[in-house]
Amino acid sequence: MNKARLFLLSTAILALLSVSGNSVAEEPGHWFNASDNAWKSGFDECWDSAFPGRQGAECGGEAPPPAEPEMTGHFWADDQDGDGVLDKDDACPFTPEGVSVDNNGCALDNDGDGVPDYRDDCPETPFGSVVDTSGCPLAVISLKDIHFAFDSSRLTSEARTLLNRALPGIKASSGNLVIEGHTDSTGSDSYNIGLSKRRAQSVRDYLVSQGVSSSRLTVVGKGENFPIASNDTREGRAQNRRVEAYFR
Repeated sequence: MNKARLFLLSTAILALLSVSGNSVAEEPGHWFNASDNAWKSGFDECWDSAFPGRQGAECGGEAPPPAEPEMTGHFWADDQDGDGVLDKDDACPFTPEGVSVDNNGCALDNDGDGVPDYRDDCPETPFGSVVDTSGCPLAVISLKDIHFAFDSSRLTSEARTLLNRALPGIKASSGNLVIEGHTDSTGSDSYNIGLSKRRAQSVRDYLVSQGVSSSRLTVVGKGENFPIASNDTREGRAQNRRVEAYFR
């Protein structure tokens, strides 16, 4: 092929590229389109005109996939309260740290009184008892201010007066009444268990004598195990010699 024909062929190729919207830009080494925008890869790299077989998206081929975008922002953990139950299964997702939970992620409530164990001051309340916010039974009868004499289970006249005041409410209720006897710390634990039960029994016997069905009354001796005052003083020991009753 002579030089004239080679020149004409080169001119024709350049003209064809120009007509089709593709041309070689003033800056050698890169391909440019008709808008003078360089073809670039997915990594924003221009394609070298020395390798026309390498194509990017702007020239009709497939560009390499872009890099994964960096994840930003805050993402909750799968178990945000750290109780071992995943959030998607956690019915109580904000349980305080270190609290024992059940399979649903809720704090344990072993006595079923609605107050979780970690906030329950009376964790062994009989099932069905009406409790306060601390998980302790709401006493409907409390003889803590009507003291029993030392080593005695005999009701005082003041105690019978207090029981008489409580009788209408006890008779009107359909619930069962648990009567708990308590002592101070004087004497052995085994002796005090028996004494506390006798004190509770004296209250039961009086209520039965006043028309309360014995089937509704349960007697429990707690001994010296649940003091409400210090056993180091005479006044405190007197307060601990008491009987309390609550509906169950």
